Amino acid sequence: MKILRKGKIAGYDGRTGHYWPSVARLPNGDLAAVWSGGRKNHICPFGKLMISCSSDEGKTWTCPDILLNSPLDDRDGGICVKGESVLVTTFNNTRKFQRESLHRWPDGRPEGEGAQIEAYLNSVTDEQEKEWFGSLCAVGDGRKFGTFRKIPLTSPHGAIVRKNEFLYVGRSFMDEEGVSPFGLEEGIYYMSSDDGVTWSSPVKAPPARDGAFLCEPHAFECADGSVFVAARSHAAGNYDEMSLYFNRIRNGNFEQWQPTGIVGAPPHFLRLNDGRVLLVYGRRKAPFGVRAKISSDDGASWSEEMCLSEDAPDWDVGYPSSVQLKNGNILTVWYQHCGTDRLASVVYQEWEI
Repeated sequence: MKILRKGKIAGYDGRTGHYWPSVARLPNGDLAAVWSGGRKNHICPFGKLMISCSSDEGKTWTCPDILLNSPLDDRDGGICVKGESVLVTTFNNTRKFQRESLHRWPDGRPEGEGAQIEAYLNSVTDEQEKEWFGSLCAVGDGRKFGTFRKIPLTSPHGAIVRKNEFLYVGRSFMDEEGVSPFGLEEGIYYMSSDDGVTWSSPVKAPPARDGAFLCEPHAFECADGSVFVAARSHAAGNYDEMSLYFNRIRNGNFEQWQPTGIVGAPPHFLRLNDGRVLLVYGRRKAPFGVRAKISSDDGASWSEEMCLSEDAPDWDVGYPSSVQLKNGNILTVWYQHCGTDRLASVVYQEWEI
């Protein structure tokens, strides 16, 4: 592999940072990246779902537009394109969770910022939290989007396309008490939709036999019609030991989860023009950065690990996703702290395999 160029889509401006991006090609041929921007910290209430587009294959990007600025924290931007329809996803945390995080992880906030966050959270009403808390999606054309609607599942990069439908593999959205607003049990599920508005009933995967906690899945459709799934696993509170588990959906049902020993997460898959599948994932164990593997047999086997980047200064890095450029190269987008920046930027890298 060869790294060709690097750049930023949204950089830390000394006040706010940008996190958890996804990238895709829009119906008009432009590239689009979505992410949670305008943040004062990894967990804070000021996050906004943002989008930036490129009409020159990622060489330059538009100034970010805001897709959603709810009263809550608007995390994780996901994007999926099916024909002329573009589905974007995000999710929110409760005020209680954000307050607890404010005191649990101060993360070197500037003086007065904690009080500012407390004051803002105190201004959010119960009615506003009820309206916006949860996992959300909206459908549009890549420039304009409709109403954000609640959905029962969540995953950083959102849905995929299977045949002529959206397929969303995600974890049941839970509050900090472990309760799903949709009445689902904890676990990984999938659901499908023709239009991104009306969804089928979620189908649950079995738990991992070793009891591993699984979240943040992504998937791709195989040539035989099955769906290959990967999910993030980590021990409670041990985020630098994230690893991947694999599974498949056959005949409408999940199989058993298989641990892989791959260090890093969460996953993102991309079917390349030559039929191979690219897997990218973040590594939050030193050396911090982004890694990749290739499969030529729809996930039955994977190449040796490729290092796309290892210049991140700390664990707060990752959530990569990829798109193939018209020249055949790959553009991978992720977030990380750059140099001594206090908060993160959304960065990209063009590379060839």
